[in-house]
Amino acid sequence: ELHQFRHSPYCLKIRMALAAKKLEYRTEEITPAIGQIDIFQKTGQRKLPVLFDNEVPIHDSSSIIRHLEKIQPEPKLIPDNTKERSQAQIIENWADTTLAKSIKIVFLEEIMKNPTLFSSLFPNEISNSIEKFFVNMPLSIGSQISELVNHKEKESLKLNLEHLKNLVEKENFLVGKELSIADISVASHLSLLSFPESSGKNLKGKGCSIYINDPSLKDLFKWRDSIESKLSTTHHNESY
Repeated sequence: ELHQFRHSPYCLKIRMALAAKKLEYRTEEITPAIGQIDIFQKTGQRKLPVLFDNEVPIHDSSSIIRHLEKIQPEPKLIPDNTKERSQAQIIENWADTTLAKSIKIVFLEEIMKNPTLFSSLFPNEISNSIEKFFVNMPLSIGSQISELVNHKEKESLKLNLEHLKNLVEKENFLVGKELSIADISVASHLSLLSFPESSGKNLKGKGCSIYINDPSLKDLFKWRDSIESKLSTTHHNESY
């Protein structure tokens, strides 16, 4: 049972891993802030995702995937080959930290420009209040947040995205000849730049306009979509 916030890249990462392993599961959608209190009381963790396996909670996306590797060894998401295993884990860590941070910053800028994006991300009672907060935010505060997204940060992210695009153009996978945690981790974090089909009709195609409309990144998002498409055949039960 996966306790999640549907649009979190880390939760998407776990759904992709579960699909790759062809494991049956159900999702429990957690309302941000309010629902996290209940998760904290149950597990001592406020962050999502949390996976319950026979009532045993496992938190942190990397730890969850390593748990899945133990209970369902095939197909492997962490390569056996020492060099490939190290490469995959380095890319996973980079995606979950450096890449994730850069993407969150530019996503925040996008929200500043388009506060209505929240209406597609959160339940109505939450999205309405947050949307009003951003709409009514003083210009001075808004400009301070926008300054976080400096030119250098954008340049670095764009360069990294182009490197990723070049890698997937030459090979179908970032490491080796099979899907690994490297691919799943990178693909999941790209969701905030361009929301995939799995995000639902209200979000599909939305995201950070500067990257969605960049023709040089088109193939990178197509690669991400192709991975999700291959994994979309696994069925699971929605929230109860």
